[in-house]
Amino acid sequence: MTTRSVSTTSGDTADYSVSTFRLRRRTPGSFVLVPFPKGGRSIRCQGQLEAAAAVILANCSTVTSIKEQPLKIHYAWRETASGPVIQLLAQHSPARLGAPWRCTYIVPDFLVQSSDGTTRLIEIKPADKLQKPDVQRKLSVAQRFADQNGWRFLVVTERELKRGSLLGNLRLLSRYRRLIADASLLDAIPALVAQQPTSLGNLCAHFISPDRLHEVRTAVLHLVVTGRLDIDPRLEPISNSTLLHPGGSISWEPFDSVWGPSGSRTVEPFASSANSVPINSLSLT
Repeated sequence: MTTRSVSTTSGDTADYSVSTFRLRRRTPGSFVLVPFPKGGRSIRCQGQLEAAAAVILANCSTVTSIKEQPLKIHYAWRETASGPVIQLLAQHSPARLGAPWRCTYIVPDFLVQSSDGTTRLIEIKPADKLQKPDVQRKLSVAQRFADQNGWRFLVVTERELKRGSLLGNLRLLSRYRRLIADASLLDAIPALVAQQPTSLGNLCAHFISPDRLHEVRTAVLHLVVTGRLDIDPRLEPISNSTLLHPGGSISWEPFDSVWGPSGSRTVEPFASSANSVPINSLSLT
């Protein structure tokens, strides 16, 4: 895949087309593939934390596009007595500015677009690394770049990824995406739910024959993961009390709840730009 130049002033994400393999070929470890049915492909993730985030993003009803390792953000920085000074660079292959400046780049983890037009630049980081100076510098660069483009910037750690029932529910549902089941059952269940939202337990009880309960439950989970039925996976672990709704009636996203303001934290700014404008504190959600 050909790598295109990156402008630091345009918010048009269509200009960014960068090979994941080329950008991450030097990174040790195995890639994890996470299915993204809506996008007709799998998302290639480096490590389990990225994969956990991708599971949530790929199943989010409002997410329309996910690009992993979507672009390079070039910048220059130099040390001062008060901390690093950072300057974003527009060039794809910037010339060296000379000592004491150092030129390098970062590659964020995800660029995500939502149905409401919001674009989010997302970085996945272990919580115990957030206070490291080099990590703070890189997050400051990503924050500034997102601000320049009118995007939102999120830093997500294992604390947010593992909070609540969302990730566990989505991983459970993913097991039922490919299922061979009784076609008449797959049609009968949505018809019942369309009449009135009902719990998983009550729906199973509707089918009197005890030997069909496992089959019904399996069919329900398949219908949920394929979009013919809806649940809100953020609320609680899937159980008999889980309320089922007709497909397309529940819209959820992690940005306003699991990764939202209730879990937000800030990292104090430590650097300034080359033109002496302070870098904003990072909102870690």
